[in-house]
Amino acid sequence: MAECASPLIELRGISRHFVSGLQKVAVLKNISLTLHRGEMVAIVGASGSGKSTLMNILGCLDKPTLGEMTIKGIATSQASSEQLAQLRSQYIGFIFQRYHLMPYLSAVENVAVPALYTAMPAAERLTRADYLLARLGLQERMHYKPAQLSGGQQQRVSVARALMNGAEIILADEPTGALDSSSGHELMNILHSLHQAGHTIIIVTHDREVANQAQRIIEISDGEIIADRLNEAAASPKIPSALPVAVATGRTPFWPALQEAVRMAWRALLGHRARAFLSMLGIIIGIASVVSSMAVGEGARQSVLKEISRLGTSTLEIRPGLGWDNPRPDLMHALKISDVERLAKQPYVDGVSPVVSHTVTAVRGGKQGTVTISGIGNAYFYVQGLHFLSGNGFTLRDQQEREPVVIIDPALRKTLFAPGETPEGQIIQLGGASFHVIGVAERNGMKISGMMRDAWMPYTSLLGRMTGAMPVSSITLRVPEGQPIQEVQKSVERLLEQAHGKRDFFTQTNDQMTQAMRRASDSMSLLITAIAGISLLVGGVGVMNIMLVSVTERTHEIGIRLSVGARPTDIMRQFLIEAMVICALGGAIGVAASGLAGLIFAWLTLDFTMVFTWPPLVLACGFSALIGLGFGFFPARNAARLNPTEALARE
Repeated sequence: MAECASPLIELRGISRHFVSGLQKVAVLKNISLTLHRGEMVAIVGASGSGKSTLMNILGCLDKPTLGEMTIKGIATSQASSEQLAQLRSQYIGFIFQRYHLMPYLSAVENVAVPALYTAMPAAERLTRADYLLARLGLQERMHYKPAQLSGGQQQRVSVARALMNGAEIILADEPTGALDSSSGHELMNILHSLHQAGHTIIIVTHDREVANQAQRIIEISDGEIIADRLNEAAASPKIPSALPVAVATGRTPFWPALQEAVRMAWRALLGHRARAFLSMLGIIIGIASVVSSMAVGEGARQSVLKEISRLGTSTLEIRPGLGWDNPRPDLMHALKISDVERLAKQPYVDGVSPVVSHTVTAVRGGKQGTVTISGIGNAYFYVQGLHFLSGNGFTLRDQQEREPVVIIDPALRKTLFAPGETPEGQIIQLGGASFHVIGVAERNGMKISGMMRDAWMPYTSLLGRMTGAMPVSSITLRVPEGQPIQEVQKSVERLLEQAHGKRDFFTQTNDQMTQAMRRASDSMSLLITAIAGISLLVGGVGVMNIMLVSVTERTHEIGIRLSVGARPTDIMRQFLIEAMVICALGGAIGVAASGLAGLIFAWLTLDFTMVFTWPPLVLACGFSALIGLGFGFFPARNAARLNPTEALARE
């Protein structure tokens, strides 16, 4: 056999020590070895002799403690993990005794794994994997999972995977150890075929019959080479070369690599559905909580603003005191009917009405209920508005003559009258005085449900027939269309200050009320969202915990990927993307769940709706992906730092 001038693999003074407790154990001792291109070498020795450790060093899965090794002139002792991964990807293919196939991938998917970390196009990757399996007699088993294949068939899948990137060096660790004699014979024929095709074959075995088929036999015992001889008796069977040789195995650019990583992550999640769903569950609950709470807050805000807007933005309310936070009981009588008359004469006032409030008991027959009476002027219906369900309001004459008329709301009608009974024309007792019901109306503004009921009558009737002198609770006026309400507000304040000689009142427009309600609603929405966000963070912690468990459970898979050429950055990218996919998908399901909750909510009640807007939805999904990135970092980093040989040992 002709040898090249420069060796393919060269070892000089290689030693490998391991620490066991407080002791340092020497597994390899001062190994020097030269292997040339095209050789078929058997490394033979008993269990514990160090041959597997030597194979791991030859395959760049491990580094020696001492000594130097070069592959194709590249020194490996000082090489980084990325450089060692590149060597494994381009030049080395492994055939393991226990096959080391990923159980959730089909045969063709297992074969294609090494090419996932190269620039090989997807179409070529699948074509090559199909071809390799077909040439190895597995064309009918390409889409079977490893559990559906026999031991010999799984080993053939392992051989096809070793050839996927056109590996120049084939390392076979006890290749026939788990096979019956017939399958073992077939596998050795395949190895001879690969040798004839130009591959360098290195077989690690304790089986002398297998070793005797190699052209060179290296014996190792207790970590030292005790014999290295040519096997003149070895006869290569005349098996024609049928397997393709090398293809380009350079690293793929970033974006295609990222797309492939997403596909791998999705495939891995499909292979572990239960664990993926448990990982998503916390995110689903968190996102659904956040989106639903924001929808509830938005629905409440829009409901409040809608009710306020029904009052119109051109009304102004005047109240005694110096503000809601400073009512000043000594200023309770600040507003008077004369102020109403004074304001009614101003050109910037389109209508004005006093409001005098009093709470009494309403009685009719054997029925009674507490009611809040608002004494108003007849302009009140125009200024602030009542929506009449039946009947009419009172007239200016009713107001001037102090007529005993009253308008009730639906709640009071329900309390005092039987269903279907017409209230108009009926007499009810209010605070012991009799009043004729002339209509049923409800406020156009916000309606607050509870035990209180509302009724309206001329303020003259309230003061003259029920209460006597009472302070004016408020004055409501309407601003003409097109008149700036802020200017009218200033004019009203100047007028009343001049009339009173001091500032003993405060004013508020509906616009100011709207702004205040909006700020209060936004603050409440922020509080609710912050509380719901806690569940999202808890979900993120859950994802991190389950991903850490996933790294532990999939240590063997990580070892397989590292052995076939994956770089630590590839492993880290995959686990990061898996975490992000879990969180993004969980976010999407959470959004859908919140939408379903909105439908159920709308079905249960018509008084209030959840309002979904795009910004919270986009923010929720984006934030869930960021949670995946943040909480997936540590599990991904732990996965990337695993030692290939230790990872492969955890099966």
